Amino acid sequence: MATFFKPSLSRLPSADPNAVVARVQNYAARGLATSGQRAVIFGAAVTLQALYISATFATISAILFVAAEIFNCCIYVKARELSVDDQSTLHILVRQIHIGAFFGAGAVSFVALSTAFTQDSTQHLMPMLFLLTASVFAAINNHQLMSALLVQIAIYGATFLAIPLLDLIASGASPRDGTWLNVLTSVAVLHFVVVCSALAMRSYNRKIRQISQLKVEADRANAALAAKTEFLSTVSHELRTPLTSIRASLDMAMSGAFGTIPPTATKVLATAQRNSHRLSALIDELLDLQKIEFGMMKFDFAEVQLAKLISDAVSDNRSYAQELDVTLTMLPVDTDIHMRADSVRLEQVITNLLSNAAKFSEPGSEVTLGVTATPEMVRIEISDRGVGIDPADHTRIFDSFSQLDNTDTRKVNGTGLGLNISKRIVEAHAGKIGFEPNIGGGTVFFVEVARSFPAEQDSQPQRNLRAAP
Repeated sequence: MATFFKPSLSRLPSADPNAVVARVQNYAARGLATSGQRAVIFGAAVTLQALYISATFATISAILFVAAEIFNCCIYVKARELSVDDQSTLHILVRQIHIGAFFGAGAVSFVALSTAFTQDSTQHLMPMLFLLTASVFAAINNHQLMSALLVQIAIYGATFLAIPLLDLIASGASPRDGTWLNVLTSVAVLHFVVVCSALAMRSYNRKIRQISQLKVEADRANAALAAKTEFLSTVSHELRTPLTSIRASLDMAMSGAFGTIPPTATKVLATAQRNSHRLSALIDELLDLQKIEFGMMKFDFAEVQLAKLISDAVSDNRSYAQELDVTLTMLPVDTDIHMRADSVRLEQVITNLLSNAAKFSEPGSEVTLGVTATPEMVRIEISDRGVGIDPADHTRIFDSFSQLDNTDTRKVNGTGLGLNISKRIVEAHAGKIGFEPNIGGGTVFFVEVARSFPAEQDSQPQRNLRAAP
């Protein structure tokens, strides 16, 4: 018995210190969580013992139970603070858990035996039922540490057999007597308890293996994500410096800073200039995505007048839309509409939605930007008369690197990052971004952000801003 209460970690289900600590902490957490249930079960048994058997035995049973619970709960609390680096404490704690399991099971067995010995040999339903309840409860809740469960099941099993065997010895019954039937019934019940314990233990071990496998896969995924992020960051920063020089040189050449350029060269330089701007936008989007994923994107929130912000976004995108033979129209917006936002980031969202709307609109069509406001919310809508969004794309339209599959209608290629970045920016504003079909064809993208009211509103009469078609 002394050897039994001095277990080495190698005798536990796993010799890995991390796994042993996890099992001990799971055992302790379950023990604390079920303390109330144990109190109810034991309290009911002791109450019945006091009412129908013996008040003296009931008092002793209650003292044993309270002492066992205090001892075990102290161990459970220590286990929650257990560190894998403190192996000496781990060994001591595992030994104390076995002692606590012995103590608790012993209290249960005392109730069963003291009740049985004060009854007639044919009236052992209450103690046997109490033993069965305690055994199944242990099998279901204490399977995290096999050795501790074995302590309890061994004590319960011995008590299960002791009660009918002592009756058998005392009565000297023949093999055909009902007392022998009680012995066989106890063996069958004990087998049932052992099977329940084994099933619970296998289920727990399978769950531990699955969690371990998931942790390994999560570590691999995190390593892959870190490698991808580092690669994107390195490539983006390495490309940005030479690209800035190329872009500046092309802009200067196209502006005539180097003199008159032949028409044939102008066409080539214009293509290079356009693609340098596209590559620069791609790098900016990759860097933005990286900042968002790591929570490093900074937002400068301030009171923003929506009319001016939208007017600037429309003006910045008008030349791009004209290249695609698309007209941008801004509907009247009251100048007293304000919101607390990062004006640069919010304009980035509107610019992305406007460029997408122009990109997927038919030549000669119109993209409309309008605003509706309530005392609580501002809704910005960008409506186009394009091809619309295929229902198959609805669930992934805001995913990273997601593009529409109808390549025949895509006039300008994109990175597939714009909508994903826009969604994250809007969510950082505690807002909502989405889309819905436009009546008559096309799509309406919308952004909803909370409205704010500055302390000092402009005393000038309300004005409307309207962009020229």
